[in-house]
Amino acid sequence: MEEFRYRLIDTAGGVIGITSFDRAGIAEGDTVTLPDGTEGTVVEVYDDDIGQEGGVVATLVVEEP
Repeated sequence: MEEFRYRLIDTAGGVIGITSFDRAGIAEGDTVTLPDGTEGTVVEVYDDDIGQEGGVVATLVVEEP
């Protein structure tokens, strides 16, 4: 199964980390599992050139629980 890497940041702009998911498309409102095992809601997706720096599919802004 192919994995896709995403950069996760919190709503204040702090880096949560880089993680992999088995789906290429993640949208606003989706729930994702954070590196610590908790779940967060995606509130914004940056999939432009800047959001893809470092070989990730996109940068996801995540609202943590």
